[in-house]
Parts: sequence; C-alpha cells; structure tokens
Amino acid sequence: MEVKVLIASRSPAICGEIEKRLADCDGIRIVGAAYDGDGVLDMTARLRPDVLVYHTASCGKPQLALLEQLQGVHPALKTLALECSPDHVRTYFIRMATWGLRGCICQWRDSNELIDAIISLGAGDFYLCPLSSHALVDAYRNMMHQVIQEEA
Repeated sequence: MEVKVLIASRSPAICGEIEKRLADCDGIRIVGAAYDGDGVLDMTARLRPDVLVYHTASCGKPQLALLEQLQGVHPALKTLALECSPDHVRTYFIRMATWGLRGCICQWRDSNELIDAIISLGAGDFYLCPLSSHALVDAYRNMMHQVIQEEA
C-alpha cells in the first residue's frame, strides 16, 4: 500500500529536505508541499493525502482550527506533528487527536523515524516519539491528579 503524503512548512527549504529524505522510500509518495494554512486546506481537498506532515517548528503548534477544517475537508487525513515541543504535546495532543492528530516527533533527526511514523499513520496507527510519549503520560497523570483532587 502506498501512503500519499502532503508536507506543510512555512519554509520551502524544510519542505525540500523532508521531500529529499522521503524521495526514495518505497511505499511513500509525496503529493505536494504547502506553505500556509490556506495551501494546506486547498491541497488536502484536491490531492486527498493519507498523511499530513506538519512541521510545527515553522508553523507553530498544531492549530486546532486548521485541524478541524481539514477533518471537514478530508476526514480520513492523519496528521503528524514534526518537531512539536513536549509542552505542546502535554497541552494539546488529547484535544487535537479528535481532529486527526495521530503522531508527534519532537526532535526530528532521523529519516528512519520519519518513515516509520508515516507508515504507521498510513496504516491507521498512532506514532509517538519517546519525548512525546513521556509528555502525553505526564499530561494524563496531571489530568487524573486534578480529577482525584476535585472528587476529594
């Protein structure tokens, strides 16, 4: 099965680097690159990618409104936040998962990790790097601690 990928970054150089690293990967096809929210929406509607690689270091934290709009345009889209800070994972991941956020890579250095994440999302799974896994567990612990305190 081939996974169709749309790349989003405000930086054409970052988009080019991601494309270069994925160019020869069997099972992954880059369908385009978008440089702003309107471009992401337009290209998602036209190209119907399976996975959106959203470079958060240049785009900022994943925007809930954009993810919500994307799900309205293409409900099957799965989003991978690339270079998302652990603080953003703690704060936003649970809410954004309902709008298609399916993976996070906090410190992108390794092409193999990016490939693994895209293949996992394309297969319908989630992908969390170790830093984002720890951040999500911390967020859950804090949430449960608050619930317990409220019940007491």
